[in-house]
Amino acid sequence: MKNFYANLGLLALLFVLSIAIVLYRPINLGLDLRGGISMVVQPDLSYAVEQEYSRLSRDLYQKLREENFKVLDVLAEREHIRVELLEDGDIQAFLEKNFPRFEVKRKEANFYLVGLKESELEQLRIGVINQTVEVLRRRIDELGVVQPVITKIGQDRILVELPGILDLERAKSIIGKTALLELKLVVESGAREELEKRITPELELLPSGDPFEWFLVEKSAVITGADLKTAYTSQDEFGRPAVSFELTDRGADKFGEATEKNIGKRLAIVLDKKVISAPVIRSRITDMGQITGQFTPEESRELAIVLRAGALPTKIEFLQESVIGPTLGRDAIEQGIKAGIGGYLLLVLLLIFRYKSAGITANLSIILNALMLWAGMVLLGATLTLPGIAGIILNMGIAVDSNVLIFERVKEELRLGNSPRKAIELGYRRSLSAVFDTHITLLVAALILFQFGSGPVKGFATTLTLGTIASFVSNVYFAKFLLEVLYKLRFFRV
Repeated sequence: MKNFYANLGLLALLFVLSIAIVLYRPINLGLDLRGGISMVVQPDLSYAVEQEYSRLSRDLYQKLREENFKVLDVLAEREHIRVELLEDGDIQAFLEKNFPRFEVKRKEANFYLVGLKESELEQLRIGVINQTVEVLRRRIDELGVVQPVITKIGQDRILVELPGILDLERAKSIIGKTALLELKLVVESGAREELEKRITPELELLPSGDPFEWFLVEKSAVITGADLKTAYTSQDEFGRPAVSFELTDRGADKFGEATEKNIGKRLAIVLDKKVISAPVIRSRITDMGQITGQFTPEESRELAIVLRAGALPTKIEFLQESVIGPTLGRDAIEQGIKAGIGGYLLLVLLLIFRYKSAGITANLSIILNALMLWAGMVLLGATLTLPGIAGIILNMGIAVDSNVLIFERVKEELRLGNSPRKAIELGYRRSLSAVFDTHITLLVAALILFQFGSGPVKGFATTLTLGTIASFVSNVYFAKFLLEVLYKLRFFRV
């Protein structure tokens, strides 16, 4: 009797807690139910490699000169770095000592093609993909999107789902903006044709908003977006929208030292290789600054978001994009509810017809199973998707399986002449191993789907996992107890 009352109290507690959670905490709805934007993007890995070669070529040029090599030119190209020397030298030994990531791809007299080793290229590609995912996640968090999906697909593609966001162009402008911020010292500005003659390995030519004004700037940046602590919208001295930023301690030290040494010179504020403005340095500046230009209020807000989230490591390409309206989601929810109610009513009739009063316990188990499943999704912050609804409905059918096995075994024991009390005990005990194996198999399958699936597959796997656990508790642990309740009430029929 002590166990009986303990089980009764536990059953009542589970019912009350599950109902309270379901009533007072809403569940997160996925993209297909709430509406929103779905995109598949692909980072431009070849551009990332090209940018890495551009950065490394400057270090290579500087180091070659320090090691007294007579360098004619060091030029970064799309898939390698071209090194031209005035006289032959042991560049292989030089690379092994100073640049172990490099290898000589090709050699002709004093002409070398140098590139990253294949293992290094693979690590670079993996790093670019992972960094892109993290930057996108931070940008989307800044937008305040609830339960977004940002996940890798295959080797080099990323799925982005934004529930509740319907402005496709704004989402693309924030997600796709590289937002590489650099502050560089200006050597000279003017017409492009004149400045092109003065380009050296240490200098580069950049455009501005004015097609007739170009800027010759130092390649080495004073600070970059990596030195930012935060960025926020503000106004310039004329009341126009601007973006102010604060620097980290390390960035503030570098910025203060550079501005102190270059008072009177112009400092180009470069965003994605385009000069936004180039103010004159009037005094030493340390921990903050401001980006001004012809911004609209919306553009300044978006720029502040992407600067706070960090720069993408490379350009990204939008391979697929779609907008799902909330009306479709509402229709899917209504149809899912109708299907669930219809399926449950059919189960009620079938179970009572087949197992008489014992079928009532199975129907109670299904209700408890559904309540525990829903409450579990709410507590874990899981997202309900359309395949997830299908998983819930499927779980209702699977939940009956355990009861059917137990009921059939109890009926067999009754046919052998055992008393109802003994038949319940033996039927439960002898069917438990099969029921246990069924639940373990389902749980393993669901976990595999969750680990290797994405998007809708994960939604289905989530409900199947939680549903299997809830089914074990409601349809296995309480199965014997509910049958005993019927027996004590003298209402047991099977």
